[in-house]
Amino acid sequence: MKKIFWGVAGLMMALVVLAISYGAYLNLAGESNIASRMADRRLNLYGATARVREMHARAALGTVSLYSDNMTDAITLIEGRIQAINVRENDQVVKGQVLFEIANEQHPLRLRQAEIDILKADQNVVKAEGDISKAEAELARATNDYDRYGSLLEYGAASPQKFDEVEAVYKAAQVNLDIARVQKEQALAEREYFMAQKEQLLIQGSHCQVTAPLDGKVLLVYKQLGSYVNAGTPLALVGDFQQMLFVVAVSDEDARGLEVGQRAQMEFDRADIVKMYDMKVSSGSTAGNPVCMARIVDISPAFSEPVAMRQIIWEVDNRAGILIPQTYSNVYLQSQETHRALSIPIAALDSARSEVFVAYEDGRLERRHVETGFEDGVYVEILSGLFEGEVVIVSGTDGLTDGVKAKVNLEQEES
Repeated sequence: MKKIFWGVAGLMMALVVLAISYGAYLNLAGESNIASRMADRRLNLYGATARVREMHARAALGTVSLYSDNMTDAITLIEGRIQAINVRENDQVVKGQVLFEIANEQHPLRLRQAEIDILKADQNVVKAEGDISKAEAELARATNDYDRYGSLLEYGAASPQKFDEVEAVYKAAQVNLDIARVQKEQALAEREYFMAQKEQLLIQGSHCQVTAPLDGKVLLVYKQLGSYVNAGTPLALVGDFQQMLFVVAVSDEDARGLEVGQRAQMEFDRADIVKMYDMKVSSGSTAGNPVCMARIVDISPAFSEPVAMRQIIWEVDNRAGILIPQTYSNVYLQSQETHRALSIPIAALDSARSEVFVAYEDGRLERRHVETGFEDGVYVEILSGLFEGEVVIVSGTDGLTDGVKAKVNLEQEES
């Protein structure tokens, strides 16, 4: 019995030792496999190939102030209260069309007073003419007496004292006639003044209607119905905004790469347009940014004049009517001319836009400095630092270091 007991115990001990040894073997093998896998671990990243592409240069203009050469205010030439507004903003109008009607309560009273003043002046003229006629008659009598007493004095038939009296009456008659004539001139001048005043009031009466100063669109209405305005107050901005202008200052070197007539596509921030028209746009809307065509209409000073900076005047096609004269932010200008250049996606650049990660065939990554040129909104020109056919990482570059290995999936480009 003892032999059987110890035999069974030995067998069990052997089995326990065998189980422990096998477990230790499996543990060591697992750790070895994990270590091997960790050593061969690769990041899953996306990349793109550096290659020659057809590109349209795209430049960020920042803020741009649009204006029109053909716009002006409709101004009231008479004071009063606005009693009618015949147009709304964005209405098309023609020159001479009545936009506002102004009521001036004092104007009829002033016109009536001017007419009364003219009647009084007419009476003064008639009176002055009567005074002249009377003075002329008195002068005629005084002249006759003066001549008669002068002859009598020569023959001693009249005394010198009597002649002096007649002479004084004669001279007084002359003065009275001159005064009467001056009074008539004053009456005529006064009448002419009141006539001019009435004419001016009649002209002001015609100004009760404020008309469009030119053909175009009513962009802004400054005043509301019932507002009291003084003469010279602008009431509305009217103009032709189908063609807008803006000016960009560039270096002489950059300007020499441009020419009058060159065209480009202008892209505006959609938020500016939405805000401008107070549009209600749903958050799920996928509409893109508004675009317009623009062309260079002038470069100044002329290239014959040596200067460091030149002004480029662009004309924007606004026949769609989405733009108004104001300052816009986040504006981009994209050339319509095609350029072939070695390029990579902009997404491959770091925040400083000077470095990229290059992926080799074995999956190893290398940080590399690059020199960039123009952009087109998707791709950026590479001037140095890369060769055609090399692959750059375009996603997940945060935290990458030289020597890290990755599995790179090449992005499919639109044809």
